This record gives sequence, C-alpha cells and structure tokens, in this order.
Amino acid sequence: MRSIFVLLAGMAVLPAAAEECYSVDTARSSVKFELRQAGAPFRGAFQRFGGELCLAGERVTRIAVWLEPASVDTGLPEIDEALKEKEFFDVRKHPRIAFAGAGEQNVARGTLEIKGRRRETQVSFRLGGSGERRSVSGSFMLDRLEYGIGTGEWANTRWLGAEVRVDFSAALGRR
Repeated sequence: MRSIFVLLAGMAVLPAAAEECYSVDTARSSVKFELRQAGAPFRGAFQRFGGELCLAGERVTRIAVWLEPASVDTGLPEIDEALKEKEFFDVRKHPRIAFAGAGEQNVARGTLEIKGRRRETQVSFRLGGSGERRSVSGSFMLDRLEYGIGTGEWANTRWLGAEVRVDFSAALGRR
C-alpha cells in the first residue's frame, strides 16, 4: 500500500505539458477546395474563416475552426452566388461550417458539420514553427453528397464530382 502512495506522490510532481493555444491569423492563411466539374478540375477558396488550436507539447489537445460558406470565391461571381443558394451551401440557414476535435501523430479526429449534418472526420495535418508563431497545414477529402451540397439536378455526379479535396494552410499566433 505504501508503494502506491509513493508512486502517486511521484506522479504528482511530474510536470504536465502546459496547454498553449493559438489563433488563426487569417491574413496569412487559406482554405481552398477542388473537385471535378465535367471531368476538369474546379477550384475555389473561402475568404472568411478562423479558429483556434491548442497544444500540449506537440500533441493537439483541441481544435475548433470554422468558415463562412458565404465567402466562397471561385473567381466566377455567378457561380459564387449559386453556391450560396439552398441547393449548395444554403448560407441563409447555415452560415457556418465547423470542425471540432483533437489530434495526435499528424491526424486530427473530430466532427465536421456542414448544413446541419455532422460526420466524424479524420484530417491529416503538419505542424510547423515554434514558440509564439506556429503553423498548421493539411488536406482531407469529403463527399459533398453526405452533407447535402449539390442537391436536385446537382446530385448527379456525372457533371459535378462528389469528392471534394479541401486544403488548408494556417499561420497561428499565440493567444
């Protein structure tokens, strides 16, 4: 019994890695997407996004990020407007897309919510930098149809692919 107390006392004095939280510096960050449209690559980006990432050492203890789908930018204003409508992002009813979770060994696991639909998702990422300035980048694939993006005639994958690649690169500043 005495050895258990000694072990517990020894564990109490071990320093725990302090959690450090960082905010996304949107001016030096990007969120882009790509899918196939009529067999050719179709690309775009989101202009408004943010969030935070917390670390204990190199372990990601918390991730909470979001973007505003109304900030979609494909370089084609008429397409951007169509993407904001009910058949795609339905931005009036669903103004945010969010991911929350944690990660280890360069993989974050959490919940991605788009248009009120939640799915458990894994996101590969790379941490960079140190101290006050860190960075995170990575990519993941999602099936747009699982989230109700592209309904009605747009649900046909012959013209608009279901797989969407999302690439992100975020400069982080300590809070």
